[in-house]
Amino acid sequence: MIDVKKEMNSIFLLLLASILSLSCTTEQESQTRNQVKKILILGNSIVEHPASPTIGWNHDWGMAASAKDSDFVHRLEVLIHTVNPSIQVDWKSISAFERNYDNYDLSELSGYRDFDMIILKISENVKHAQGMEESFLNHYNLLVNYLNPNGSSVVIISEGFWPTPVNEIIKRYAQKKDFPFIRLSDLFSDDESNSAKGMFEHEGVSNHPSDKGMRNIATRIWEVVKAYL
Repeated sequence: MIDVKKEMNSIFLLLLASILSLSCTTEQESQTRNQVKKILILGNSIVEHPASPTIGWNHDWGMAASAKDSDFVHRLEVLIHTVNPSIQVDWKSISAFERNYDNYDLSELSGYRDFDMIILKISENVKHAQGMEESFLNHYNLLVNYLNPNGSSVVIISEGFWPTPVNEIIKRYAQKKDFPFIRLSDLFSDDESNSAKGMFEHEGVSNHPSDKGMRNIATRIWEVVKAYL
């Protein structure tokens, strides 16, 4: 026979735990809200890439976007400024870290420390190989800690646009650290129109996000960021 009273108590405790968890999250966001004055976005060529005529890229913004204001960082900046026009938004490509994280000199980022919010969106250029996870995670964590020495920044982790096992490694890191995590790779794998395929002759360029893809990336990041503004 089912003990109805016991079942009701169990349900009540589960509901109470859920409410308390939601309350803590809401309180953390509330405490952070209006304190975010400087936001840093770190990525790779999807953030910015200098002109490279040999591969058919002749601009200096997020690769494959048709115009500067169509790449995801500029779209995201517009969304941020709809809430607070005074927020400073900076961005930088750290593709050199992705390709050589073992030897990357973090002091090159000395001017990008102690931002109120850090959005870290890398993985596309990280070479996945057997046995690389521990070293990569160690240096990834060193990067986060270098940028956030006082532990006071809101750290938001995003996977890359392209599907790669590295995305899962980054996801587990975010979960372990209790950082918000943003999924992006399904945009590339589920809808080809999110990429610039057919728009550029060079395959590397055409695999980058189209204007639609850039907009969708910005939207997904914004859904997380806006809770802290």
